[in-house]
Amino acid sequence: MTAFLLTSSLTMVLAVRASVDRKPGAQTLWLLATMACGIGFIILHGMEWTKLISEGLTLPMFPAVPGQESSGEFVNVAKNVPQFPATFFGLTGMHMLHVTLGVVYLGVVALRKKFIPILVVLWLAAWLATPSYSPFHYGAHVLLLAAIVCTIILWLKPKIYDSSDVEVAGLYWHFVDLVWMFIFPLVYLMSAKIL
Repeated sequence: MTAFLLTSSLTMVLAVRASVDRKPGAQTLWLLATMACGIGFIILHGMEWTKLISEGLTLPMFPAVPGQESSGEFVNVAKNVPQFPATFFGLTGMHMLHVTLGVVYLGVVALRKKFIPILVVLWLAAWLATPSYSPFHYGAHVLLLAAIVCTIILWLKPKIYDSSDVEVAGLYWHFVDLVWMFIFPLVYLMSAKIL
């Protein structure tokens, strides 16, 4: 996941450089590459969450997985240290939300109105592909809400995005990447067992 975000920072810098050099084709390609890295991060994060939830690291608000007993490695962690699952899912979930919104933001800057149908298809795929007991089933609605907001903004105030808009998107993206550089050691390295 960290490699995806670090790579996305490089591709974002190249997108900003292409926008300053007035190369719209290269700018779009670098923005799409940044989006691909962000989507890769989200998918890996979703896979990690699914594995941890199946191993017993859950919050009381998560629905129970049908046909699965809570006997995984993390059942005792959730019972003995109840603040760990809340902290883990809270920090990483908020970060995943911001990466998702960053991908949407970059999609609007790169593709403008053409991105809205793509966003609706992504929402349908995420909603239909996740089982109803998964937290991601409801989280997929973030994409629908983003599609609605993007539609309103793009239809009420159409705009051709220039290099300053790409730079602002880059600042947001780099901030999200920087936050991960604090979350990763705090959540993943400090909670690891020393053998």
